[in-house]
Amino acid sequence: MQKAILFACALSPVFALIVSLWPLEPVAIRLSCAVFALIFAPLILVCRSRRNAVIGLAAIVFLVSVAVSNWPMRMAYGVSRPAFDQVASQIRNGDAPQTPCTIGLFRIQKAEVYYNNVVCLWTEDDSRGSTGFVQCGPVDPPFNLWSHVPLDESWQFIAED
Repeated sequence: MQKAILFACALSPVFALIVSLWPLEPVAIRLSCAVFALIFAPLILVCRSRRNAVIGLAAIVFLVSVAVSNWPMRMAYGVSRPAFDQVASQIRNGDAPQTPCTIGLFRIQKAEVYYNNVVCLWTEDDSRGSTGFVQCGPVDPPFNLWSHVPLDESWQFIAED
């Protein structure tokens, strides 16, 4: 039983890492991490060894760090930024890539220059509201937003309402 608890506590950060690398809106990331934490936090109470309790607490700390800062997605974006900039330049020159495609570490469903002259790399293209990366600088994005995460001075990750 103790090995199963230890395995479950160690596996929860792996699931959180995978979920956070999947470009989801911040609310979904926080909810996923909260569910993992609520499932595995009680398991820490039944740990009989100090080592298992430390592993369980480390898993909870990891989940909280992902929920608060979404650092895995930010790291994946940092690695992908040069490819994003290159594709954005191509799109502005009228040479949009065939989609769906992979740009950097992300799967892009649609690449376009929006009507407001903003380059959009949509990871989810939905008529009710798209989700993805927009190159609009550090200002509030000119979209009907559900959520947005400024990534740097050029790009933001948004989810439309």
